[in-house]
Parts: sequence; structure tokens; C-alpha cells
Amino acid sequence: MYLFDYTYWNLIGNLLKRDFELVQAPASYGEAWLEARGNAPYDLIRIYRKDVDFRQELVRDLESLSERAERLRTASGRRKLSILNVYLSMQAPVDEWEDVVSHPVADKRVSIVPIFIDQASAEEGCRKIALALNLNPDDLTGLIRDASYEEVEQIKAEVLAAAEKREEERRREAAMFDRGKPILTWFFAVLQVIMFLLLEISGGSQNTHTLIRFGAKENSLLLAGEWWRLLTPIVLHIGLVHLMFNTFALLSVGAAAERVYGSFRFLVIYISAGIFGSIGSFLFSPYPSAGASGAIFGCLGALLYLAFSNRKAFLKTIGTNIMVIIILNLGLGFTVSNIDNAGHIGGLIGGLLTALAVGLPGKRKPVQRLAGWTLVLAVGGGALYWGIHSAPMQESSMLYQAGKWYEEGEYQKVKEVLQDVAEQPDVSSDALRLLASSEIQLGQYEEAEKRLEVIVKKDPSDHVSLYKLAVLYARKGELTKAEQSVEKALKEKPDEDMYQTLRDKIKKETAQ
Repeated sequence: MYLFDYTYWNLIGNLLKRDFELVQAPASYGEAWLEARGNAPYDLIRIYRKDVDFRQELVRDLESLSERAERLRTASGRRKLSILNVYLSMQAPVDEWEDVVSHPVADKRVSIVPIFIDQASAEEGCRKIALALNLNPDDLTGLIRDASYEEVEQIKAEVLAAAEKREEERRREAAMFDRGKPILTWFFAVLQVIMFLLLEISGGSQNTHTLIRFGAKENSLLLAGEWWRLLTPIVLHIGLVHLMFNTFALLSVGAAAERVYGSFRFLVIYISAGIFGSIGSFLFSPYPSAGASGAIFGCLGALLYLAFSNRKAFLKTIGTNIMVIIILNLGLGFTVSNIDNAGHIGGLIGGLLTALAVGLPGKRKPVQRLAGWTLVLAVGGGALYWGIHSAPMQESSMLYQAGKWYEEGEYQKVKEVLQDVAEQPDVSSDALRLLASSEIQLGQYEEAEKRLEVIVKKDPSDHVSLYKLAVLYARKGELTKAEQSVEKALKEKPDEDMYQTLRDKIKKETAQ
């Protein structure tokens, strides 16, 4: 007796269980709208329970629905909108009606696919719904059956209760992003703009000396005890494009993190992630660095923490966007030069661990927070300790400083700082090459020759050292050795003009 009233509620309940959202409560209990989640083929599903007597009723309803859909599309800002429209009617219209629902009603921006189900086509209608939603037809078996008034009231109450529960979940998910206002986000954004202007006034934001003077990360100075340089790079930026990109990222990602965690927790996460980013750069990049990228990646890490604390809410809200942003930015860092990806990864790890340590507002988990702070101190402190005491790190920092002195013409300083390093059995070719170049500039050719011979013995393909050896041999008059050395250099790099010129000069002198 109540076959289609029961089916109406049963279909709504079935779709709710499949993670569709009831976006308009069926106040009249005759029309329900559900929003598809994930990769569903339709944006919206409309279920309309009405006994249709005449064809014209279907025509008018579809015309009205098209107008409503266009208004809805415009209001929601969607480019296109697709609707699956299900009619539930005890009997089919008495006149010719099949052509009305036999094809989609569509224009450039709105598409409506109607499915008409009456008592005679109940099973076939269920199969059409299943196929339209990419479901197994068996999933909707038993959807349509006759029922008593009491059974209809019972399933109606169950569906409305489930819808209310889902609505409450949505309210909690929305509240998750309304725990704070992005006050500190704007503070840091304004601060980094001010610091950028100060850099430009004081010598230029792309001037290495100016950056280091204002607090950029510089490994040799960190090793000398200037640990505040782990923090100060957060507000410094190298060039206008760098500033604009990070300011935009901060105002979007940072604002989201501050709304989730509140201002105090956001401050702790931002500062901690910025320090972790500087530590990552310290460990894996010998060059000066600056920027809020590490701290911003820390905000991404803090938002990623939501996946561990509330996976369902994370995936429903910002999960996909956050993962895409992280993957794209890290991928960009690995493919584009001059991007300090070590700082990005360090910030991401720091933000994630610090989010575990500070926790989400309103959730008291002392054991979890203790574990978080333990990890923050262990990972951050351990990485920093390893960097300070790592021989490769110390050599890398030393080489960078020696390279700056070489560029400034301070060749004796280069020799003083690298001479002891050169005696080590595991000394790098870079250190020996720089030392040899300084000794050449100081006129100490014999010592430079010995360094270069060690390099080419370790790496016979080092064409730069082979060329310099050829120059030294030629200077001493050992033209045969000089020619052999420059030929080896040309074998590695045959198009180098300097090498060809030296070879021609040596051959000319040999012929004389």
C-alpha cells in the first residue's frame, strides 16, 4: 500500500550509507536533494516522490528543474552542474510520456538525466539508478517493496536521524576550521614585506652579503655559534618573486592552519617548522638560504596531521588539496634548480611533529603530546647535533667560506684553512682543487702540482684539474706531459676552447 513512500526513504537511506550528503532536508517528505562525494558521475541527485497522472506534469517539472539548476549553478560558482533526477510514481502517466524522460535535458552548463520509476518498472528502474551511479545492481536489490504505514514511519525516522547525525558531523567539521582568526598569519605576512623593503634599502634582497648581515642561514656562521640564524631566515626573502609566492602561500595555507589550531598553537608550529626547515637546509645545502618556505611547509604538515587525528574529516574537507599542494611543491623543488627542497622537507617534518606535540584544540591527550615533544626534541636536536659534528658538513661549510675568500682574492686565507684538511686521507677533490688553485695564485706551483696529481689519480675524468696540470707542466717546460694532460682533458670535454688553445700552443712550442 505504501510501496513508493517506503522506497523513497529507503533510497535516501541507501545513498546516505554510500557517503552521499543530504543537502536539502525533505521538509515536505516528497523531494530530497543529495550531493555526490568523491568521483561520483553526478554532482547532485534529486529524488521526487509524486504520483504523475499526465505527461505535461513531467514537462513542467523538468522545465522548472532546469531553471532551478541554473540558479543553483550560478550561486555555487560551478562551471557545470549535472543532476540525476529520479521520479517515483505508483503509475505511469495516462498519455504518451516516454519521450520526456528518454534522453537528458541539457544545455552548455546544466545536464539533467531523468529516470522514471513506476510500479511496473520498479526492478528495471533500480538497475538504471545503479548503472547511473556506477554501482552494482545487486547493491540496490530489495530497495522497492510494499510496506505498512508503520514501516514507512520507522524508516523515515531512521533516515532523518541519520541525516541529522551527518549534519552534526558537517557542523563539527566546519567548526574545526573556525577555532581561530588568522591574526598571526597577517602579522608574519606584513613582517616579511617590511623585512624585504629593509633588505632592498640596505643593499638588495639578492645580495648575499646583505642577506647574511640580516640573518640568512649560513653554515659556517652557524658552526661558529650564531644559532639564531636558524630562526631569522623565516622573515627574509630573496627577490620579489620569492616574496610574492611565499606571502600568497602563507595567507592561504598559514591562515587555514591558524584557523584549525588557534593563534598560540599556530605560532609554536610556525616557529618550530621554520627552525626545522633551517636545520634541513643546514644539513643538505652549503649555500646561504632564506625564506618562509620551511615554516609554510610546516603549516602543511600541521594540516596533514589532521589525517592521523580525524582521517574522515580530513579527506572530506582539505585532504585532497593538501596532498596535491605537498606533492606539487616537492616535485617542483626536485626538478627546478635553486629551490632548497631540504628546507621544505625539514619544515614539513617539523610542522607534523609539532602539531602532534601541541595537539588539536579541545582534545586532551597528554601521552600523545609528550610523545610529540619528545620527537620534536629528538629529531630536531639529533639532526642538528649530527650536522655540527659531521665531517662532510664541516668540510662543506669550510669549502663555502674558502670559496668566498678565493673570489675576494684572499688566497693565503684559503690555504691556511684548507692546508690541514688536505692532509686527511678522505679529503675531497673539491677541497684539493680549491687549495691548488689558491697555491697557483700564490705562485706555489710545485705544491699545486702535487694536489692536482692526487685529484686526477682519484678521478681521471676531472678535466678541469687535467687542464690546470697541463698549464703547470708547460710552465716547467715539460711539454710532453703537458700535451698528454691536455689531451686527456679534451677527451672528457672536446668542445672547450681553452683546452684546444692550450693544446695548439703546446704543439707549436714542441715543433720549434
